[in-house]
Amino acid sequence: MFVIQLQTFFADRNRDIWIKIIKDLWTPKLIYERSDIEVRKKEGLNNFPTGILYGELPEKVIIEEDGFKIIVDIVNGQKTGYYLDLRQTRRKIEYWCNRLHIKYLQNCFGYTGSFNLYCARAGVTRIEHIDCSQSANDLAKENAINNGYEKNIHIFTMDVFKFLTPVKDNSVDAIILDPPAFVKHKDKLKNAIEGYERLNTIAMKKLKKGGILFTLCCSNFVDEKLFQEILYRAGSIANCNMKVLEKLGHDFDHTLILNFPEARYLQSWILIKT
Repeated sequence: MFVIQLQTFFADRNRDIWIKIIKDLWTPKLIYERSDIEVRKKEGLNNFPTGILYGELPEKVIIEEDGFKIIVDIVNGQKTGYYLDLRQTRRKIEYWCNRLHIKYLQNCFGYTGSFNLYCARAGVTRIEHIDCSQSANDLAKENAINNGYEKNIHIFTMDVFKFLTPVKDNSVDAIILDPPAFVKHKDKLKNAIEGYERLNTIAMKKLKKGGILFTLCCSNFVDEKLFQEILYRAGSIANCNMKVLEKLGHDFDHTLILNFPEARYLQSWILIKT
């Protein structure tokens, strides 16, 4: 099963070639298009096609990843329905939660809850999943039940900032921050910087000493140097020391071309409060 997204004029005009290549190499049961993205307008493409290109769409799309069965909404979900580029990050979150014996974790912008599953398997007994999308939360609940972790995962449909603000300072073992891109146009960069700084400051305050922060950035206008500065300022405002345990990018199947550094769009920072 393949979900494709055609963002450029060249890709759009050669749609039939991509379909043939996929069919010849992998003989899939389904090829589904999700080209409903505004960036196509920059290529002079003013239509946003979606739908079945080949095969039949099952009632439920369920994928398997690292032993989990995960429902994916390829029709209405974000991007193509599931973030394959975060697989390495999901595994590292499980590793650190297990190694540091994390028991209480908040998963902010939790989407359909794949992070929850890795955390629960690592031994986290209370996971608070926060997202403003009811449809995403419905899938997160279903994914928790299907994998046997419904008792560990508590789902809240609300704004992350409103959820975090009243949480007691120095009370949480671990927090995941995986917000959508705060900036898609360079002229909005200042607002994005302020948003990332505010979000990370609040999270750092809520963490216990020895607590761990998994903080992500998928805004390609915010490079590694700038995001490090944002995190440093957030720590200063929160009056706490944060030590870097690891820095990750997108998974290995999202290749990075040397003459196209903008392709390194994803950052996953793992910090510990000392």
